[in-house]
Amino acid sequence: MLKLFIASSFKKLTRQFSQNSSITPRPVIVVVGGGHAGTEASLAAARMGCKTILVTHKFNTIGEMSCNPSFGGIGKGHLIREIDALDGACAVVCDKSGIQYKVLNKRKGPAVWGPRAQIDRKLYKEHMQEKVNNTPDLEVIESSVEDLIIRDKNCEGIVFGDTGQIVSCSAVIITTGTFLRGEINIGLRTYPAGRIGDSPAIGLANTLDKVGFKMKRMKTGTPPRLLKSSINFDMTQIQLGDMPPKPFSFMNSSVWIKPEDQLECHITHSSLDTEKIVRDNLHRNIHVSEEGIRGPRYCPSIESKVLRFPGKRHQIWLEPEGIDSELIYPNGISCTLPEEAQLELLKSIRGLENVEMVRPGYGVTYDHVDPRELFSTLETKRVSGLYLAGQINGTTGYEEAAAQGILAGANAAAKVSLVQSSHNVSSIPNFKAFVQGIK
Repeated sequence: MLKLFIASSFKKLTRQFSQNSSITPRPVIVVVGGGHAGTEASLAAARMGCKTILVTHKFNTIGEMSCNPSFGGIGKGHLIREIDALDGACAVVCDKSGIQYKVLNKRKGPAVWGPRAQIDRKLYKEHMQEKVNNTPDLEVIESSVEDLIIRDKNCEGIVFGDTGQIVSCSAVIITTGTFLRGEINIGLRTYPAGRIGDSPAIGLANTLDKVGFKMKRMKTGTPPRLLKSSINFDMTQIQLGDMPPKPFSFMNSSVWIKPEDQLECHITHSSLDTEKIVRDNLHRNIHVSEEGIRGPRYCPSIESKVLRFPGKRHQIWLEPEGIDSELIYPNGISCTLPEEAQLELLKSIRGLENVEMVRPGYGVTYDHVDPRELFSTLETKRVSGLYLAGQINGTTGYEEAAAQGILAGANAAAKVSLVQSSHNVSSIPNFKAFVQGIK
């Protein structure tokens, strides 16, 4: 953690010894990808005084919750609070956009409690985009990144995919999520995409391949979305939020929503008919049958649950996607069966006998880099000045992505600030010894 304080230490050192030094341009950091890792990385770099450029396909997808409409939980909620302790954004934004707050695992000791919030997707995006817009030294550019500029094993810039324009910089942080050669699978259909409606990153994946990074394929998935009015909630078990709700951020004593206005969640279960439908359609599911491609730890599909635990009923959480939303997210049945089989599966579940499916579930396969290619700072060992954060490292979940993003952003800013400060304080006695001592 000492490396996170390098930049602030050098600011003090520079003020002390470089009063007569000429002013040099501030270092530039480019962040590729506007997901949870990318937003935290770019905000962290900008807070530490670097000119920061966030490159994303569309500004209106910054803060997008591509899968579940929630943050935190067991094994995850503590990461949000640690990000908040480092002045990250997601905890504060969760406190402004949650629709139900609950601390899980409360029957055990505080060390294993899991703070969790059900989130309004629209509100979260609005507040995160506002945060990005109002952060000094942070500029957003809508574009794809096709290539990296690498000279003598140093990353010195990026190449835009649409214009071919080159942007020189001091460091690049790649946070592409599931977009590296991403492919969407529904049944036996497959087509290139990093997410529904968004193109994959092909050129950047080819660049990482050419550099020699060890890369593998990984897969994940998302469940179908359901029409709220078509669900019989009387047949399900109600789940209420905490009274009063506990905020994520240490800066807040309360959350934005009144305790009594929190929305309800519900629990139901799969049935033996559900298992039969899954087994009868496995031959029509390319996502499950792909060999040698593993899924992340926290996102097992209903197909993998059926195969690993035959004869079991599996919990399904019915979660609202927002205060004004008519959509329900059925957490626990990530599914990549053909559309008609997905609807048949849904109707085998208690309370969903007459459900309407608004959008089918789908799977995504994508490239990720072996995390052993990285230093603990998330800088790559092969290319200096190149950092990776989030699902590109094989992680899963918004929380892990955001946590890696803030560390990558802080460490990249610390390193480039250190390098630039060295030009201004090179005459300090024992300067090299000082630098060596904090590396």
